[in-house]
Amino acid sequence: MIKSYDVIVVGSGPGGFNVSLPLARAGLKVALVEGNLLGGTCLNRGCIPKEGMYRIAREVLSLRRKLGTKVKPDFMKALDYVRRRVEKIRENARFLLKREGVEFIEGYAYMVDEQTVKVSRNRYLKGKFLVLACGSLPLEEPSVEDVLTGKLVPKGKVMVVGSGASACELAFILSVFGFDTYLKVQDRLLKDYPVEEDIVEKLERELELCGVKITTTEVDADIRIMATGRRPGLHRELFPFLQMDEDGYVKVDDTMRTNLPYVYAVGDVTRPMGATHALAKARVACQAILGLETKYEPHRVPTVICSALELAFVGKGTKGKKYIKTFNANTKSYVNGWGGVVQLIVDEDGRLSHVTLLGVDVSEVINAVCPFIDNPLWYDRMYSMVFSHPSLCEIFTDFAQDVFLPRD
Repeated sequence: MIKSYDVIVVGSGPGGFNVSLPLARAGLKVALVEGNLLGGTCLNRGCIPKEGMYRIAREVLSLRRKLGTKVKPDFMKALDYVRRRVEKIRENARFLLKREGVEFIEGYAYMVDEQTVKVSRNRYLKGKFLVLACGSLPLEEPSVEDVLTGKLVPKGKVMVVGSGASACELAFILSVFGFDTYLKVQDRLLKDYPVEEDIVEKLERELELCGVKITTTEVDADIRIMATGRRPGLHRELFPFLQMDEDGYVKVDDTMRTNLPYVYAVGDVTRPMGATHALAKARVACQAILGLETKYEPHRVPTVICSALELAFVGKGTKGKKYIKTFNANTKSYVNGWGGVVQLIVDEDGRLSHVTLLGVDVSEVINAVCPFIDNPLWYDRMYSMVFSHPSLCEIFTDFAQDVFLPRD
């Protein structure tokens, strides 16, 4: 039996979910296929539970530092609270799909041809378009996912292995919750990220102040958690018609279209990985399917790492003329004792090329500056904006006024 749709989406994480809803709202008949829990890795065992645990850890640390309160949080109680919130979000997501007419189909899918997938034993779905959003899997186990789902319960001395975002995020959370936490890095933290080494060093110092012990050697620990990276969750043998690179990522153009004219790929099955990039790719794929002019521009997509301080950046890289301010110049940051730095990089044409923020709550602040990337009049636009006072965003108008506006 073959059932036909306008669009078949495989995978219900940030990419797949945010392809399905807009296309259904545009009047297309959409099927969303998911072999695991609705919401994918991000909602169930990644970004969202990690965000919940991070915010609890942040509040605990704030009470300790500002009031000297000896708060001793219970990790499993906190995780149980977060998981209940995740379940509610998942229920709401299912309601939205039903309301917009998206048919949610549980099961694993593989391609029969470029417009047909098989789900389960004898269920075939045929679509005018196919969107692959199969997510990613940890390279090694036990992983951060195992901790965030409660499958692996931390105890005693814990060693987190990895040099990337997930490693420094989890190490911070575990340390605040009272575990003797070691972070084993291969060389240095965040080596493969477009962030200046001196800014990373500030983050490392803050991690150490929170009790994380950063090392390059093995430690005899009770629990060992691998945060060494992820791989695309799409198996070549199940999707034999697609062109992939040597690491298993699907090759796409700047509209997220694959080598097959009716097949698109979004999320972690394409480079670069990350939930925010998945959202951007989903938007581009939707527009392309609807026949609208569009292009994926990864340099306009912010990246956020929530650790002892939040690190956020957006742009083309760290080449260019650099301007730096500390958050001590910002009244909101200073009165709260937060600290941190802001770095703006301007290219040879005077365009804003890259922005890096290190501080508290900069995961929200970075969004205010994204529209200025690559804008030749960025400093004028930035100065003309009036932010609420006191706010962290005022650092940008200070930048424009102090550094870039003409002086007599």
